Amino acid sequence: MSDELVFANESESSGSGELRGTSGDWKVLIVDDQSDVHKVTRLVLDDFAFEGRKVTCMSAYSGEEAKKIMQEHPDVAVMLLDVVMETNRAGLEVARYVRAVAKNQFVRIILRTGEPGEAPEREVVTGLDINDYRQKTELTSDRLVTAVTTAIRSYRDLKMINDARRGLHLLAMSVAHQIRNRTIAIAGFANIIKRKGGNSPETSDYLGTILEESSRLEHMVNDVTKYASISLGEMQPSDIRELIETATNAIDTKQADLGGVVWEVLCPNQMVMVDPELFIKAFEAILQNSVDFSEGVPQIKIRVAPSRMICAIEVQDSGTGINEDDMPHIYDPFFSLKPKGSGMGLCIVRKVAMEHQWDVHIDSTPGEGTLVEIIIPRRDLTGMGS
Repeated sequence: MSDELVFANESESSGSGELRGTSGDWKVLIVDDQSDVHKVTRLVLDDFAFEGRKVTCMSAYSGEEAKKIMQEHPDVAVMLLDVVMETNRAGLEVARYVRAVAKNQFVRIILRTGEPGEAPEREVVTGLDINDYRQKTELTSDRLVTAVTTAIRSYRDLKMINDARRGLHLLAMSVAHQIRNRTIAIAGFANIIKRKGGNSPETSDYLGTILEESSRLEHMVNDVTKYASISLGEMQPSDIRELIETATNAIDTKQADLGGVVWEVLCPNQMVMVDPELFIKAFEAILQNSVDFSEGVPQIKIRVAPSRMICAIEVQDSGTGINEDDMPHIYDPFFSLKPKGSGMGLCIVRKVAMEHQWDVHIDSTPGEGTLVEIIIPRRDLTGMGS
């Protein structure tokens, strides 16, 4: 067989191809409206194996058929996706559906197009979560095998990381539960002793310390539980101004008896695709840090600078700042410069950012304040497919 793949122009449709192989095979979904593309791809991958597991080829001849298969088989490792099928951008709609609606971040999507003008490479790769972009004319059999191998390896690594994270989540929840039970018992017995005769000044001091430390430990356990429970929920088009207002109102409520907060908010009404609950949780943590490290009445500036491809959010305070020696540790669990802090605030911010694929940058000057910058990609609001 020649190394060059030849894709025919006719667009015959004959329904989904039958599966072959076992449940332990790597699943590769071919999405194209040309039957010859399916035949040639299957021929190339027929004897292909990676780490001792063969490939199971699945076929979809339209974007809608591909969406249905992805619902039924969320464990597809690689999708070889055509752009132009029942519509000029059907493939792009499939990619958007997989990431935003089905919330499948694991399948590796390789876009194959015979008409690059319908989906310019830069626009597609930056605007959608596409893992590879190939023109059909450049895909020889060797290059196809290389692309699929790279994609499967990436899928395997993502699944391994996810499994490890799930294991750590279960461990964290279990440990938190056990510590909470012991903390309740310690505090309970301390209160009993205090009521039954711990009236001397020295004993009262000791019992007070036990109760205070038990309360602090309980607070830390709650923060760890919140951290372990962070998981990306439904991504929704959300007005960023409303989200920031919700976060600032929560801080205002906490600061009501302490003089409040002076806000300077420069934020146009702009839509971003986020999990609103996680967004608010992350920004409450950022804003609470700004408040806690401010002297007197906190003064905090929030500036939102949207563009077509990203939305940048800056939070600037005029607080005590962070020393250079402490900067490398600001994301470490339980590292805190607050007397009663748990050290989980920026850990939560970083995890929310990782779930959303945001970038976080923190610059700080001791004695002058701290600037936190969040960069939110606007992949699903770029006008693609409209």
